[in-house]
Amino acid sequence: MKTEDAVRLAGLLHAARQEARLVDLLAELPADTLLPTTPDEAYQVQAEIVRLSGEAIRGWKVTALKEEDRAAYGGTRPVAGPLLSGWVFPSPAEVHLSRFVAPLLECEFAFLLGRDLTPRETPYTLEEIADAVAALIPAFEIADGRVPPDAPGALRLADSMGNGAFIPGPPVTDWRALDRAGPVRLIIDGIEIETGSGARILGDPLKAVQHLANAQPKCAPLCAPLRAGHIITTGTATTPVRLERAGRVEADFGAAGRVGLLTL
Repeated sequence: MKTEDAVRLAGLLHAARQEARLVDLLAELPADTLLPTTPDEAYQVQAEIVRLSGEAIRGWKVTALKEEDRAAYGGTRPVAGPLLSGWVFPSPAEVHLSRFVAPLLECEFAFLLGRDLTPRETPYTLEEIADAVAALIPAFEIADGRVPPDAPGALRLADSMGNGAFIPGPPVTDWRALDRAGPVRLIIDGIEIETGSGARILGDPLKAVQHLANAQPKCAPLCAPLRAGHIITTGTATTPVRLERAGRVEADFGAAGRVGLLTL
């Protein structure tokens, strides 16, 4: 992918995020613009979006944890999208739905890194990942996209892997003994509408951090290494729910705590 193509696409995706709209690739890009087909090309676009935004990377959302899901993104490793500082709203948060195209709410276990996880040849063990984690964080992700949901995977990856916003709850530093497969209850306007489990994420969401650490893309300085202070969010523990109206939303992660959101 040529640099000028990455710059064009990044500019379009960045503007579409600010304007809360889908892009029209045929109408808005020159006909000879090449689109990403591999994770490395998608990360090239992500890097340009980060540069345009002027925002800090607060962390990463990881996906394609299962081998059978990776071909959709044009690669053989798990992939990740950045959580940009301008779209991170600590709980209890107020968020205007008008800032999104088609927002989906996801309840997620996230982990705050206490030290860097640099790329290396020897795979990280799960215990090494646990030693690097400073806290567990109950969280919401508002998933959203500026490209259609049926767009090719590499294009969705370029679009910050469909991140709309991230709402972290209070960090739990004494987290190791917590049941990360325990029930997660999603409550909207006082009514429980979903119950999920961290077991949906490889049996233990901490494994998602391990998979990402062992598959870090080689596009430094943007993507590698995973740094101390980064939050890694691991995928939804509940069935995603469309946010269509204003309301009060809460997720109960049991001993891991709660996260709250007011949609406007």
